[in-house]
Amino acid sequence: MSRKIVEMRLGRSRARAGVLVLATASTALCAAAGVAFGETGADAPTATTATTTTTPEASGDPTSSGATDTATAGGGTGGDSTGGGGGGAMRLVGEAAHPGKAFIYGDRRITYTFTVDGDRSKDLKIQAVRRSNWKTVKVWRRDNVKPGTHKVRWNGVTRDGKVAGKGVYLFRVRTMQDTDLDRSRAKGDDRSIKLYPAKFPVRGRHSYGDGYGAPRAGHVHQGQDILAKCGERIVAARGGRVQYSGYQAGGAGYYVVIDGRRDKHDYVYMHLKRRGPRKGSRVHTGETIARVGQTGDASGCHLHFEIWSKPGWYEGGHAMRSVTKKLKEWDGWS
Repeated sequence: MSRKIVEMRLGRSRARAGVLVLATASTALCAAAGVAFGETGADAPTATTATTTTTPEASGDPTSSGATDTATAGGGTGGDSTGGGGGGAMRLVGEAAHPGKAFIYGDRRITYTFTVDGDRSKDLKIQAVRRSNWKTVKVWRRDNVKPGTHKVRWNGVTRDGKVAGKGVYLFRVRTMQDTDLDRSRAKGDDRSIKLYPAKFPVRGRHSYGDGYGAPRAGHVHQGQDILAKCGERIVAARGGRVQYSGYQAGGAGYYVVIDGRRDKHDYVYMHLKRRGPRKGSRVHTGETIARVGQTGDASGCHLHFEIWSKPGWYEGGHAMRSVTKKLKEWDGWS
């Protein structure tokens, strides 16, 4: 046999030996792994099976938490994606709405307070909903809401810029996918409020005097008299901008005219004990603006109150006959 053939056969033998050594080493490593994990026999891992771990950085999934990427990882399947480690989904644990009785553009802003719990922050939207038909009238969007207590405030104006109608409204917290947060464990006061368009102006014992159309020298009465003792507090029936504030010795005495905010009417207060808020200032519904008096041409302490149609008081509008009806409505809920 030639020397060249011998060298070729010798090379092939060495290659086979190398493969045999590598296979033997791989088997030894797998066996060692099985011992290390306490596995023997058929349950021991083989060279072709492995468990992979997916990290948030690798997957790009913000809800991942390093759980093993197998059906049995974490002790089950179908875990909540909003939680960490298979649990901890954000849930509502407390909520309350104040005040229970609220007024459009009121001196007490409507406040909804809610507390959420969970493992991580979440984008949420808070909605004000009319309870009679479940129509959403206002939405607040909040990004990256962390577990804890949060608030939204509402002035009674809808997302379309209109004034919400009289009625009961409640608040709810939802995800950006329009699912409600779990509130089965929520504690606190009622999450609803009763909203009204105006507040009765005299905040004390009172009665009704002359109404619209009562005869006067040379004219007729254009408003409604509310009889009360001098010094009783008078509040803005509807908030807005003070259009006039002055004194008329032979008639109205100290008087104030308020142009209602987001409203078509002017509201007139006469015979005040002293001068009211200055012209151009803004007042809220329910805010104190004066005291009952008997200044000007008045007999006895009372508030003379008028409501004027658009475009306003002595600007092309007219005093409204419905003033007494409106006052009695407001009196009923104020």
